Amino acid sequence: MKCFRKKTKEKESIATYINDMKNLDHTLDLMIRRVQQDIIRITKDQKPTKHLARRRLMYKRHIQNIENRRSNVLARILQLENLHLNEMQINSLQNIAAAHKNINISNEDVESLIDKLDSFKDDFEEVNELLTKDIDFNTDELDEEELMKELEHCAEEKEKLSAKRNEEEIKLVFPEVPKENKKDVWKRKFDEQVWTMGI
Repeated sequence: MKCFRKKTKEKESIATYINDMKNLDHTLDLMIRRVQQDIIRITKDQKPTKHLARRRLMYKRHIQNIENRRSNVLARILQLENLHLNEMQINSLQNIAAAHKNINISNEDVESLIDKLDSFKDDFEEVNELLTKDIDFNTDELDEEELMKELEHCAEEKEKLSAKRNEEEIKLVFPEVPKENKKDVWKRKFDEQVWTMGI
């Protein structure tokens, strides 16, 4: 009975880890979208300067760091899923072994599984260490040429965004109201009354 409870607990923990990692991946994706929106916002709202170009490059490096984290998270999700598949496969083999009494699981199979679990544990701890590290943007490494190119690109993008905004503005044009003089209005009303009376 204790063995059964332990296996159920392990399955739940693997599924929990997979869900946690998928939630983290989703959060990182949202962060990338937010940073991209920040780049567009500062480009529209500020004049093209070296300061703006430096900020844009920092944002772009931040996006790259987040993408690298997403790659690590995806790798860990795949490892977890493979671990779960391995566990299911071993359980199936155990059921076959129970059905065929003359087939026994060898010590080598168990040792192989334990090695895989230990390897996964090491990988998971490595991910945790990577996640707790501070992000280093290395802004000192930005050279003048790269900065000027980004500044040029920033000015072009600002022009495009301004042009797009001007295109999106809709001008309302109202039709002119026809002008009738009082004589025409009275004549029309008189004609309408005559028609309704049947004269």
